[in-house]
Amino acid sequence: MKVIARPVGTGKTRELIETAAKENGIVLTVNRAALRTKAIAYGYPDVEIIEMGDMIYGNFSPNKKVFVHKMDDFVQDFLWHEYGLELSGYSVALEDSNNAK
Repeated sequence: MKVIARPVGTGKTRELIETAAKENGIVLTVNRAALRTKAIAYGYPDVEIIEMGDMIYGNFSPNKKVFVHKMDDFVQDFLWHEYGLELSGYSVALEDSNNAK
């Protein structure tokens, strides 16, 4: 699993889109239109970008790797829309690059 964790404005979104494009993956996000604009600007107009509704209703290509854009926003959106819950915190384990799979 690839985890991209850096400060704002350091190219995380671009790296995620590039990785998804190279690995023929899907990018899951809360705002498809905004991310589509960025993907086109970065030179990746064909990368598949979906939102939660697409996932729920099966409107995506199966058997592809999934890359989540802004994981915290996505989880918050899911919890709020599906259960009326507010995300108040989470933890993330960053793997040592020597032990990554």
